[in-house]
Amino acid sequence: MRTVSVLIILFSFGAFSFGDSGKNAKSADKKPLNIVVITTDQQRADAVGALGNPHMITPNMDRLVNEGVSFTSAYVAGNTCISSRAAFYTGQFPHNTGCYGFQDWSHNRSWVEEIRDSGYYTAAMGKVHHYPATAMMGYDERLYTENFPDLKKSYDDYANYLKAEGQESPTKLLTQAGDWLDKHASNAFPLEEKYHVDQFVGRMATRWIQDYDYDKPFFLHIGFQGPHDPYDPPQRFIDMYEGRDVPLPHFDVGGLESRPPHYARFMEACRSTYRFNEGPDYGVWAVDLTDMDDEAFKRMRRHYYAKITGIDYQVGKILDMLEERGLMENTLIIFTSDHGDNLGDHELIYKWLMTEQSVTVPFVVRLPGGERAGERDDDLFTQIDVGPTILAALGLEVPQRLDGRSNWNRITKDDRSEVPEIVYCEDNYLVMARSKDRKLIYYAGQEHEEYFNMETDPWEEYNLVNDPAYKTEILELKAKMLEWFTVSRYLGSLSQVNKPNGKRGKWPANHPEDPYVLSTGPKTPEFRAESERAAAEAREK
Repeated sequence: MRTVSVLIILFSFGAFSFGDSGKNAKSADKKPLNIVVITTDQQRADAVGALGNPHMITPNMDRLVNEGVSFTSAYVAGNTCISSRAAFYTGQFPHNTGCYGFQDWSHNRSWVEEIRDSGYYTAAMGKVHHYPATAMMGYDERLYTENFPDLKKSYDDYANYLKAEGQESPTKLLTQAGDWLDKHASNAFPLEEKYHVDQFVGRMATRWIQDYDYDKPFFLHIGFQGPHDPYDPPQRFIDMYEGRDVPLPHFDVGGLESRPPHYARFMEACRSTYRFNEGPDYGVWAVDLTDMDDEAFKRMRRHYYAKITGIDYQVGKILDMLEERGLMENTLIIFTSDHGDNLGDHELIYKWLMTEQSVTVPFVVRLPGGERAGERDDDLFTQIDVGPTILAALGLEVPQRLDGRSNWNRITKDDRSEVPEIVYCEDNYLVMARSKDRKLIYYAGQEHEEYFNMETDPWEEYNLVNDPAYKTEILELKAKMLEWFTVSRYLGSLSQVNKPNGKRGKWPANHPEDPYVLSTGPKTPEFRAESERAAAEAREK
């Protein structure tokens, strides 16, 4: 099962014409093109009813699936909250942003800045996970919220709302009540429903859409906190799952002992009570999956599902307001998440490790007018391509600093030439290379590796790294990983190209062919002819 972050992107086709300058020239007979991105946090790709999970109650997410194109093999580029979001919004892999966890990434330029500079009004309602927290990263305005609201400071708008209402931090009330480890990260929200962070974000986003009256198109990010732990939905959403069947986690053949030791070490860290006992006053997480019985796992999953249902309720309010304002016909909606949650599968919780349940997310695109409604795309998709895709849809230049490429023709015309051969994901010392039917997990500086045949082993239970029959193809995939890394690191996203057009200086005359283009772009006969002509001119000089 896979996680989802939710994105909504609003468009009006042909609303603007874009010249070489990138500035908008308003068309007399078309509505302006707006963009809305809605993200959830830590939502598995299978945690949507219409994407194949009959245990879920998600009528509004289902609506997006039924009216849009669903990408069922969508992968994140970073496998923690902040690294994934940094990669998503900079369009650069973690090895270029320098962000693998709780590191600053605001020194990197976001492609939202390209959109803002082209004449859009940009706003973020809810969680973006900028680091540092106060960085604007291309937004004209922000409503800031975080997982654990810090009531001692004033930068968190959700925390300020709780303080103004005389409330305590709900995560503090939950995690420091004395029995949190026994609850396995799951409990009912301890305050009135209106104080829940997801309900707060949803209301504020809906009101923002209702009140928007600037004479320019807008880019709006809506970031929900859930279903990230603590799994703490308001009680009425828990009641909707009372007695409802949910699937039990899948435990691997051989258990954690058959995996590299990093898996067991990770779960030891999750059980650590040091931060739990000594943590700041706004509460911290800790979870222990050992000795859980079937009912305990089902309870944890019902709370996780119920938290998503609570978000779905607010997604419905947002869709209703878009409709009320007459925006649905010029609105592109993308629904996705920043990473998944193992939720007990593989005897694991959370993310970080490169299981499919952690690195895949739902990704749904609703085109204006409902074109391609209900269609599925089962080929690989990577979130590193989202920025270039949006910029291409707006007619803006895609800066060379971005690691991805546009999938706009794939989304609108089912153009299979834009399907990537391999997608990559990073987390600290881990790198995943995923082809259509193979998966390599590379441990930098470690003796361990993992290699799986995903066609015959979808749960990744049989590591083939020492099987002689796979030696050659493992080496071939490693070679492709090396090419990807060097092209990205040295020819694409270096810090010196961290500027609006993102271009390097002219490539040396003795090598006029740009390797970045050669590696990622089509090698057409026209391109080759031009390259040969330029090389001949260089030799003559």
